[in-house]
Amino acid sequence: MRLLSLTVGPRSRSLGSNLFQEPLSSESERDWSMTDTRSSQKCVVPWDVSVGDLPTQVLAARAGGRLFLLPDKTIDGVGIYRDDVAGLLKTLRHHGVDIGFASAREDRRYLSEYGAADVVAVIALAVAGSLTSDLIKSVSLVLWHRARSALGADPVRDEVGSANVTVRIAEIVRNDQETVVRGLEVTSPVADIESLIRDAISDRRPTWLPPEASDAIAPESTSE
Repeated sequence: MRLLSLTVGPRSRSLGSNLFQEPLSSESERDWSMTDTRSSQKCVVPWDVSVGDLPTQVLAARAGGRLFLLPDKTIDGVGIYRDDVAGLLKTLRHHGVDIGFASAREDRRYLSEYGAADVVAVIALAVAGSLTSDLIKSVSLVLWHRARSALGADPVRDEVGSANVTVRIAEIVRNDQETVVRGLEVTSPVADIESLIRDAISDRRPTWLPPEASDAIAPESTSE
């Protein structure tokens, strides 16, 4: 089975050894940046994500309605998450979002290193299959609760909705012949995330995959 990455339109930035910022000093370390909530920019671009950037259990997951939370950074194969994400996932599940860690339990660690109230973390998600309407709604909920948690002290709804955030989504589309990873990056106020993702999905071309292998053998022609 071949593993491919797909980028449609202008490239957002090269991943290299780093998923989200300028290259770090070590090629084994990838970091996910943060975005200032005071900006109100809206931007939709392809995310240049490859098969090698995704944990094995995500690539092997069955297509369905589950989202996977990718780590904030990866160091030597270990996924590093913020120390508050376990509570975030618990809250999301309580609100009906099917979401889990992309990194296996033995391959993840937690750090407390982001404390500024005026920033919202960039968040990255993966899904086995294409983004459906329900999944887009779930992504929007993830961003809303992430922003609410980052702002702290029970912010009002309007404050959460106006917070600027960046979400990066990896869709893993496959059959028995190939696996294609499509990446999408959206930056906007939380309130506009859902509509921007829907517009981006509706405007792109379908992903082409070769036909699946068939076990059936066509009968030989008996005509003279």
